[in-house]
Amino acid sequence: MTSPTERFWIKFIIRFAFGFLFLFVAIGQFDGGSPIDHGPTWFAETLSKPFESSWVGAAIPDITVTVDGKDVKRDPSYYFLLALPYTFALLSIPILIGVFLRPALRIGAVLMVMLALGKYITSGPDIAPVTDNFVLAFLICVGLYFLGQEEQASETVTS
Repeated sequence: MTSPTERFWIKFIIRFAFGFLFLFVAIGQFDGGSPIDHGPTWFAETLSKPFESSWVGAAIPDITVTVDGKDVKRDPSYYFLLALPYTFALLSIPILIGVFLRPALRIGAVLMVMLALGKYITSGPDIAPVTDNFVLAFLICVGLYFLGQEEQASETVTS
């Protein structure tokens, strides 16, 4: 059985690692690393282009919105990708703080699986980024399992 100190540190490292992972991903998606290529709009436009020629683009109709008085057709993946930096930033807050930790980690794991499937659809034979996302989802699930075990152990000690 792990000691309370070990349980604290493992829980802290889970929160620290995944909280900052999501925060740094969000910062990278907002920044882009270039004064020209940056921001959620650029991120969504760039990454949604491969979906237009995939089966997802053919199966789901485009959404038409009015931007600056012009009708613009967008693939639904554009809106998903547009919300992604904000989602990662918002998920990092409860994970780092520890409030609503497990629901935030669950949402993060589902998000990683969705990103892995999307990357698989657009990347073709390049399986490495797909695998990375699935591994991150798996590690989040392992962390969630440990958090559940940690609560059971603390209930057993107090009973």
